[in-house]
Amino acid sequence: MKQTRIFLLLAFINAVVITFVAVPLAAAADNRSSESSSEEADRIAIERLHRQDVEATLSDKADELAKLWDTEAVRIQPGRPAEIGKAEINANDKRWEAKPDRARTLCYKSEIKDVRIAGEWAFEWGYISYKDSSDPKPMRGKVLRVMKRQPDGSWKFSRVIVFDEKNETAAPISNPCT
Repeated sequence: MKQTRIFLLLAFINAVVITFVAVPLAAAADNRSSESSSEEADRIAIERLHRQDVEATLSDKADELAKLWDTEAVRIQPGRPAEIGKAEINANDKRWEAKPDRARTLCYKSEIKDVRIAGEWAFEWGYISYKDSSDPKPMRGKVLRVMKRQPDGSWKFSRVIVFDEKNETAAPISNPCT
Protein backbone atom coordinates (compact mmCIF):
# COMPACT_ATOMS: atom_id res chain seq x y z
CA MET A 1 0.00 0.00 0.00
CA LYS A 2 2.79 2.38 0.98
CA GLN A 3 4.67 1.52 -2.22
CA THR A 4 1.54 2.20 -4.27
CA ARG A 5 1.15 5.65 -2.71
CA ILE A 6 4.82 6.44 -3.32
CA PHE A 7 4.48 5.23 -6.91
CA LEU A 8 1.35 7.36 -7.46
CA LEU A 9 3.02 10.38 -5.85
CA LEU A 10 6.08 9.99 -8.06
CA ALA A 11 3.88 9.56 -11.14
CA PHE A 12 1.97 12.73 -10.20
CA ILE A 13 5.22 14.69 -9.67
CA ASN A 14 6.55 13.45 -13.04
CA ALA A 15 3.33 14.48 -14.77
CA VAL A 16 3.53 17.96 -13.21
CA VAL A 17 7.20 18.37 -14.16
CA ILE A 18 6.58 17.19 -17.71
CA THR A 19 3.66 19.58 -18.02
CA PHE A 20 5.68 22.56 -16.78
CA VAL A 21 8.67 21.71 -18.98
CA ALA A 22 7.12 20.26 -22.13
CA VAL A 23 4.30 22.78 -22.66
CA PRO A 24 6.61 25.85 -22.69
CA LEU A 25 9.07 24.01 -24.95
CA ALA A 26 6.30 23.13 -27.40
CA ALA A 27 5.07 26.73 -27.33
CA ALA A 28 8.61 27.99 -27.98
CA ALA A 29 8.93 25.61 -30.94
CA ASP A 30 5.62 26.89 -32.33
CA ASN A 31 6.84 30.49 -31.94
CA ARG A 32 10.11 29.69 -33.74
CA SER A 33 8.14 28.05 -36.53
CA SER A 34 5.81 31.05 -36.92
CA GLU A 35 8.76 33.48 -36.70
CA SER A 36 10.51 31.46 -39.38
CA SER A 37 7.49 31.53 -41.69
CA SER A 38 7.01 35.24 -40.97
CA GLU A 39 10.65 35.96 -41.82
CA GLU A 40 10.30 33.90 -44.99
CA ALA A 41 7.24 35.95 -45.98
CA ASP A 42 9.23 39.14 -45.33
CA ARG A 43 12.12 37.90 -47.48
CA ILE A 44 9.72 37.07 -50.32
CA ALA A 45 8.15 40.56 -50.04
CA ILE A 46 11.61 42.21 -50.02
CA GLU A 47 12.60 40.22 -53.10
CA ARG A 48 9.41 41.48 -54.76
CA LEU A 49 10.54 45.05 -53.93
CA HIS A 50 13.90 44.30 -55.57
CA ARG A 51 12.15 43.17 -58.78
CA GLN A 52 9.90 46.25 -58.70
CA ASP A 53 13.01 48.42 -58.27
CA VAL A 54 14.56 47.00 -61.45
CA GLU A 55 11.30 47.30 -63.42
CA ALA A 56 10.63 50.87 -62.25
CA THR A 57 14.20 51.99 -62.95
CA LEU A 58 14.09 50.53 -66.45
CA SER A 59 10.73 52.24 -67.08
CA ASP A 60 12.22 55.73 -66.55
CA LYS A 61 8.81 56.76 -65.13
CA ALA A 62 8.63 58.86 -61.98
CA ASP A 63 5.22 57.46 -61.04
CA GLU A 64 6.58 53.90 -61.14
CA LEU A 65 9.62 54.89 -59.08
CA ALA A 66 7.35 56.62 -56.53
CA LYS A 67 5.70 53.25 -55.75
CA LEU A 68 9.00 52.07 -54.23
CA TRP A 69 9.23 54.73 -51.51
CA ASP A 70 7.90 54.98 -47.97
CA THR A 71 6.23 58.37 -47.31
CA GLU A 72 9.09 59.43 -45.00
CA ALA A 73 11.88 58.19 -47.29
CA VAL A 74 15.28 59.84 -47.67
CA ARG A 75 17.47 59.45 -50.78
CA ILE A 76 21.15 60.36 -50.57
CA GLN A 77 23.22 60.58 -53.76
CA PRO A 78 26.65 62.05 -54.45
CA GLY A 79 26.83 65.72 -55.34
CA ARG A 80 23.22 66.47 -54.38
CA PRO A 81 21.42 67.50 -51.21
CA ALA A 82 19.53 64.75 -49.40
CA GLU A 83 15.99 64.39 -50.73
CA ILE A 84 13.63 64.14 -47.75
CA GLY A 85 10.18 62.62 -48.14
CA LYS A 86 8.52 60.64 -50.91
CA ALA A 87 6.92 63.84 -52.26
CA GLU A 88 10.31 65.57 -52.75
CA ILE A 89 11.88 62.47 -54.30
CA ASN A 90 8.92 62.11 -56.67
CA ALA A 91 8.98 65.83 -57.57
CA ASN A 92 12.68 65.60 -58.44
CA ASP A 93 12.08 62.43 -60.48
CA LYS A 94 9.21 64.16 -62.35
CA ARG A 95 11.46 67.14 -63.19
CA TRP A 96 14.08 64.70 -64.47
CA GLU A 97 11.46 62.74 -66.45
CA ALA A 98 10.16 65.95 -68.09
CA LYS A 99 13.56 66.88 -69.57
CA PRO A 100 13.43 66.18 -73.30
CA ASP A 101 17.18 65.55 -73.53
CA ARG A 102 17.48 63.26 -70.50
CA ALA A 103 19.32 59.98 -70.75
CA ARG A 104 17.29 56.79 -71.13
CA THR A 105 17.98 53.79 -68.93
CA LEU A 106 19.27 50.88 -71.00
CA CYS A 107 20.28 48.48 -68.25
CA TYR A 108 19.99 48.29 -64.47
CA LYS A 109 21.04 45.38 -62.28
CA SER A 110 21.42 45.05 -58.55
CA GLU A 111 23.22 42.40 -56.57
CA ILE A 112 22.21 42.47 -52.92
CA LYS A 113 24.84 40.88 -50.72
CA ASP A 114 23.11 40.86 -47.34
CA VAL A 115 19.59 41.52 -46.01
CA ARG A 116 18.90 41.75 -42.29
CA ILE A 117 15.35 41.96 -40.96
CA ALA A 118 14.73 43.55 -37.56
CA GLY A 119 11.03 43.83 -36.80
CA GLU A 120 9.40 46.48 -39.00
CA TRP A 121 12.76 47.39 -40.56
CA ALA A 122 15.18 45.67 -42.92
CA PHE A 123 18.70 46.66 -43.92
CA GLU A 124 20.68 45.66 -46.98
CA TRP A 125 23.79 46.47 -48.93
CA GLY A 126 25.01 45.49 -52.34
CA TYR A 127 26.26 46.52 -55.75
CA ILE A 128 24.53 48.02 -58.75
CA SER A 129 25.34 48.25 -62.42
CA TYR A 130 23.68 50.85 -64.62
CA LYS A 131 23.91 51.95 -68.23
CA ASP A 132 22.08 54.81 -69.87
CA SER A 133 22.03 56.40 -73.29
CA SER A 134 24.37 59.24 -72.29
CA ASP A 135 27.47 57.07 -71.90
CA PRO A 136 28.54 53.93 -73.76
CA LYS A 137 30.39 52.74 -70.64
CA PRO A 138 28.24 51.19 -67.90
CA MET A 139 28.49 52.54 -64.36
CA ARG A 140 28.90 50.54 -61.17
CA GLY A 141 28.15 51.53 -57.64
CA LYS A 142 27.38 50.56 -54.08
CA VAL A 143 24.06 50.82 -52.33
CA LEU A 144 22.95 50.80 -48.70
CA ARG A 145 19.19 50.66 -48.17
CA VAL A 146 16.82 50.63 -45.23
CA MET A 147 13.34 49.29 -45.88
CA LYS A 148 10.19 49.65 -43.83
CA ARG A 149 7.34 47.15 -43.64
CA GLN A 150 4.06 48.71 -44.72
CA PRO A 151 0.68 48.01 -43.07
CA ASP A 152 -0.26 45.67 -45.96
CA GLY A 153 2.89 43.54 -45.40
CA SER A 154 4.80 44.92 -48.38
CA TRP A 155 8.15 46.67 -48.00
CA LYS A 156 9.24 50.08 -49.30
CA PHE A 157 12.53 51.92 -49.33
CA SER A 158 12.88 54.27 -46.39
CA ARG A 159 16.53 55.32 -46.65
CA VAL A 160 18.73 54.84 -49.70
CA ILE A 161 22.37 55.78 -50.12
CA VAL A 162 23.87 55.06 -53.53
CA PHE A 163 27.13 56.16 -55.05
CA ASP A 164 29.10 55.50 -58.21
CA GLU A 165 32.45 53.77 -58.27
CA LYS A 166 34.95 54.67 -60.97
CA ASN A 167 37.03 51.59 -60.21
CA GLU A 168 35.21 48.40 -61.27
CA THR A 169 36.95 46.37 -58.57
CA ALA A 170 35.38 48.63 -55.92
CA ALA A 171 31.93 47.34 -56.92
CA PRO A 172 32.50 43.73 -58.00
CA ILE A 173 29.01 42.86 -59.25
CA SER A 174 29.03 39.38 -60.79
CA ASN A 175 26.75 40.16 -63.77
CA PRO A 176 27.17 43.86 -64.67
CA CYS A 177 25.56 45.76 -67.49
CA THR A 178 27.67 45.63 -70.65
